[in-house]
Amino acid sequence: MSASEGGSRNRAATGPGLDLRLLSMVFILVAMWIFFRVQVGDFYFSGESIAKLSRDMATWTILAAGMTLVIVSGHIDLSVGSLMALVVACCALMIDPEDGLGWSAGVAVPLALGVGLTLGLWQGALVAHFRIPAFIVTLSGLFIFRGLTQRVSARDPRVPDESWVTGLGFNYLSPTVGYVLAGGVCLAIAGAVGFARARRRRLGLAAGGVLVSVLTIAVPCVLIFGFVWKVNQYRGVPAQTVTMAIVMGVMYFLSRKTRFGRHVFAIGGNAEAARLSGVSVERNTIAVFGLMGLLAGVAGVVWMAQNQGATQKAGEWYELYAIAACVIGGTSLMGGRGSVFGTLLGALVMATVVQGMDYTGLENWIQLAVRGAVLGLAVGIDVAGKDPAPWMLRLRRRLQRQPT
Repeated sequence: MSASEGGSRNRAATGPGLDLRLLSMVFILVAMWIFFRVQVGDFYFSGESIAKLSRDMATWTILAAGMTLVIVSGHIDLSVGSLMALVVACCALMIDPEDGLGWSAGVAVPLALGVGLTLGLWQGALVAHFRIPAFIVTLSGLFIFRGLTQRVSARDPRVPDESWVTGLGFNYLSPTVGYVLAGGVCLAIAGAVGFARARRRRLGLAAGGVLVSVLTIAVPCVLIFGFVWKVNQYRGVPAQTVTMAIVMGVMYFLSRKTRFGRHVFAIGGNAEAARLSGVSVERNTIAVFGLMGLLAGVAGVVWMAQNQGATQKAGEWYELYAIAACVIGGTSLMGGRGSVFGTLLGALVMATVVQGMDYTGLENWIQLAVRGAVLGLAVGIDVAGKDPAPWMLRLRRRLQRQPT
């Protein structure tokens, strides 16, 4: 029996518990917030800075949500930043009344999302049916989509101020609506936890401690209401943040509560075993890449809304931010392990680093070096904890033998 199987059986017997790795990420986040608060001053914890943090991370966090399932299935997608840029260019060109087609956003946005979905399905078909490695397929897509973007957005097509898409980029929820939505989310969390406990009891499994269940409900609810209270001191919850939250909620449900999600994890864990169990590896692989393409389209619309149009450099580095958020959040590059919630925390870590360094005025080359160091450190800690090198095991044994 493998270690992962043993861990799953132990959790089934003892009930759900706290994820220590995610808990450690929370402590790291808190430490980073305190550090930047000392460096920046009162503005860092202001409603404005928190609202801007959630808004600025929305685009590549949406990409990271889709990337989570791609990596869990045992693949990688290097094209998402360029695909997002192509969707932005196509959508802005269709809407632009001067240099474009002048179509309404109600027509242009669904068509642009269709572009992302179609190209994602196309890449998935190449991986699934032609057995071309995803690394090569999506690396090719990165160049193709970036080249098409430069052609389509040659005149930097713009979105008019009166379009509802522009509202998505600059509107905020009123304080009352923000609190109502926060209450609805907390009720959904409480219902989900209660349903899970009842289901485990019906199946004869341990439901876990009451304290853990209470914390599972109370901690996120306190954070949600605290976030809404703080950003209401500025202008309210940004519309882009709401879009990001909806996407993360849907992706969490797909990955944890559906047959599709279970099949994706099975394929990433052992594709041949999944095939022998009756799982259609090819169909699910295509679906994963199609979903990634659709989310690249959603992220593109959000990016276009914030920037009121398209540029040739839209989405640069975003594929790396998305992958970094997944890996920092605990998604294994070997496939079969990961979570959307962990990816959200990983994205928050990256966003905190980026925003904090911007506020402290560090030069760009230092910022890039620090981002890479954060990613390398997070992966190193994860690997050392789960599959330590032989010298680490020897060092651990020596330390354990030393008298206290």
